[in-house]
Amino acid sequence: MTTATAVPATLPALQTTTGGSPTVVLLVFAALFVAVVLSLYLARRLYDGYRDSGGRRRLLLGVGLVLVTTVPILLRLLLSNVPGTDPAVRSLAVTTSQLVGLLVVLGVIYDRR
Repeated sequence: MTTATAVPATLPALQTTTGGSPTVVLLVFAALFVAVVLSLYLARRLYDGYRDSGGRRRLLLGVGLVLVTTVPILLRLLLSNVPGTDPAVRSLAVTTSQLVGLLVVLGVIYDRR
């Protein structure tokens, strides 16, 4: 009695990804880093103004700014590197952060107190 084993005719091709030239990749990461640093700097300045004057609006404006700028950048970087993360989940998390941040900023702008 002989046993036959099935061998696939062709093996599936390995998936490859390219990120472009190393210079472009470094420039993109540098720009993201600068955007995060500037956002956190502005949030810190707003927080300092909140501490000095006690105005709650400055604190909320800083929170909204961080939710619109810093958090989406970090979510994109983190969730892109988590294996098995669905792109729709990543997009939903980023968009939700931006929406909540914009709503906080609009609340500060239209608050009449």
